[in-house]
Amino acid sequence: MFVRKKPQTVNLAVILEEARSGKGQLVDVREKSEWHQSHFECAIHLPLSELKRGVGVKTLKKLKKENKTIYLHCRSGSRVRIAKQILARYGCTQVHILPVSMLHMLEKGFRLKQS
Repeated sequence: MFVRKKPQTVNLAVILEEARSGKGQLVDVREKSEWHQSHFECAIHLPLSELKRGVGVKTLKKLKKENKTIYLHCRSGSRVRIAKQILARYGCTQVHILPVSMLHMLEKGFRLKQS
């Protein structure tokens, strides 16, 4: 028997509060040129191209030891899926994908920082 899973809803207000309070960490996996144009104030930058080489994995493991919830995001949502697979190979399995666009996040209260 095939059972269809309900799609998970993302409560961006809760994620934003966790990021602002330090309970969670937003991780931007876009590339350097995109990050330098603008990024969310509460995010850290770990580009997908570097994650592919293992760069940044120690940072994420440290965040997990601090019991922070890790949320991955990119511009549209495609790169975070790849990032999650890469991180799983390094043992970082407790990460969450934000399956929404940056525009949607802006509409929900996330603020951009211009470089």
